[in-house]
Amino acid sequence: MVLQILKIPFSCSYSFSSKYSIIFSSKLPYMSQIYVSGVKTNGKQPFRSYASLNSVKPQPSRKKKRLDEICLERFEQYSRTYIQSWILQGKVIVDGRVIHKAGTLIPDKSVVEIRAEVPKYVCRAGHKLEAALEQLEVDVTGKVALDSGLSTGGFTDCLLQYGASHVYGVDVGYGQVADKIRKDERVSVRDRTNLRYLSELPQKVDLVTLDLSFISLLTVMPAVVNLMKEESTLVTLIKPQFEARRSQVGGGGIVRDPQVHKEVLQKIINGIQNHGFQCKGWIESPIKGAEGNKEFLASFTRTTVPNAEGSSLTEDAIDSLMRENYIEKQQMENASQAESSNQEV
Repeated sequence: MVLQILKIPFSCSYSFSSKYSIIFSSKLPYMSQIYVSGVKTNGKQPFRSYASLNSVKPQPSRKKKRLDEICLERFEQYSRTYIQSWILQGKVIVDGRVIHKAGTLIPDKSVVEIRAEVPKYVCRAGHKLEAALEQLEVDVTGKVALDSGLSTGGFTDCLLQYGASHVYGVDVGYGQVADKIRKDERVSVRDRTNLRYLSELPQKVDLVTLDLSFISLLTVMPAVVNLMKEESTLVTLIKPQFEARRSQVGGGGIVRDPQVHKEVLQKIINGIQNHGFQCKGWIESPIKGAEGNKEFLASFTRTTVPNAEGSSLTEDAIDSLMRENYIEKQQMENASQAESSNQEV
């Protein structure tokens, strides 16, 4: 809409926001307000003038920020890991052009688009826990959970999506939790907290999930037992690189020997059972660790009866289960490949 020259005074108030508009109000009572789109402003500064208006262009902002920081501010539902990955993949568009470096400084008024598939969870860890909940038949609906090793919040995100009523998120680090998780009213975040020395929570929990690094799971078990109800569930992510002896870990921190995997599984499962738990099953994680390490997930139920003699998981049992898991995994992969071939035909 083009305004003719108005020989009347009017005032203009404007404010910077995510909505682009200027509101012109006449000083005369019989004139209505006119909304003009396409302008982004900051603050309120009324003035009087005479004008002929065709279009108004915003003044460019001189303030610049890192691209990944701007993305985190505008797309707070996604983690820094996802944002930086998308930038490297060329899926972030700034004012119509692709930028591949997260540290690139851009004006904070730039138009930023993310052209990537929306992830189900705030980070990859959510898919790991999902596999355990589904394959090991762990019900979290309506339960109060403790998620230790919170990090970005992948496990917590999965727990919430599967119906947990509240999650206490514990991590020794600080500032890693995705805003989506931190701002959720069902989540209580405890940064800079070492689970080993956590003596109590506002309530005993029904479920504990562990995703720990640089420490053995067995070292935190006394604290875990203290925070759980008598009838409760434990789901752990077992990382051989942090459980094996140093001599068993290869270059780059990767454990490649299947025999070491078996030894670690046997040690951790039996060790947890010695704290009053019964192993209900375990699976290989569908996603490898950040460095390419094979990882495992195990589910336990807490029992009031001490672990009976002879109930320890033997190496033969571990070997048998690993063989079953491998065969099942191969069958699923073969079925998937066959389905893809049929679709191509």
